[in-house]
Amino acid sequence: MASSTVNIIPVGGGKGGIGKSVISTNLALGIALSGQKVVLMDGDFGSSNLHALLGISHPLYGFQDLFINKKSPDSLLIETGISNLKFISSAGDNPGSANIDSERVKKVISFIKKLNADTVILDLGPGTSFNVLDFFNMSSKGIVMSSPETTSVMKTFSFVRSALFRRISRQLKNLSALQKLVDHSKPTNADLETYTVATLKDNIKKIDKTQIEKVDEIINEFKPAIILNRVRNKKDLLAGNNLVNLVKKYLEVDLNYIGYIVESDRVRESVEDMVPFLIKNPQSKPSENLQQIIGTLTNTDLHLVKEDGRIFVSKQVRLNSGWDA
Repeated sequence: MASSTVNIIPVGGGKGGIGKSVISTNLALGIALSGQKVVLMDGDFGSSNLHALLGISHPLYGFQDLFINKKSPDSLLIETGISNLKFISSAGDNPGSANIDSERVKKVISFIKKLNADTVILDLGPGTSFNVLDFFNMSSKGIVMSSPETTSVMKTFSFVRSALFRRISRQLKNLSALQKLVDHSKPTNADLETYTVATLKDNIKKIDKTQIEKVDEIINEFKPAIILNRVRNKKDLLAGNNLVNLVKKYLEVDLNYIGYIVESDRVRESVEDMVPFLIKNPQSKPSENLQQIIGTLTNTDLHLVKEDGRIFVSKQVRLNSGWDA
């Protein structure tokens, strides 16, 4: 029997190679160690590699089996060897798996919502295809990831804008004149001014000003969080604040900066060894950074200690919620 409400956390980002899969894996692991039932899901239908980060070499089943072999949803859940944590592969090795049509996207979304879990972490593929955006928009509290470089910050901004415009577009789908205004999910130029929410609202007012209230409602409900990865110094940290300010100024969205992960050889080593860094080095700086992020997401203070090859978890519940404020 599935939980009445599964907390779905899609993890997206405009740019590939920013460590999204590594952070998603460790995030899922940490939330599982905090006591929740977690399913980590590979949502990169084009190049499935998340299983390797968990030390799983060849997943028996993946998402394609939902459609091809008509497998039952439960058979897709793979044991990870970590209590409370199950994994679902996207089976990206199957030809054509990247281009799943909208009917299949609906099927996958319905499948995710019925999972027997407290939290589902969905690691999305890079970019802003409609598939990626629709999976991200399953929840109003997805996580976007960025590295501090300007190109990554701008791609992340574009990702948030695309997700928001896609949300608005889906809500206004019966109004074809307004649809054209939000079909700028993939702007060709980098000019922020061109596709601001203010401009969009001005154009909507010219066609049907009664819809402005609806648009404001959609914007207010959209509350993604940001994690900055590969931070090397204090200047890098500011990239997160810059993103928050950009998103507020041009999109009127409150982006929640929930934490950062420092650049570290420990992370690279853990990927090579196919062991999540949270288990391999729970007292390393990246692990400490991640434990703080998990604390914000789960409203707990989580501390992991490794002694004689065993992980000890201590957890204290906070009285005030950091993420709902």
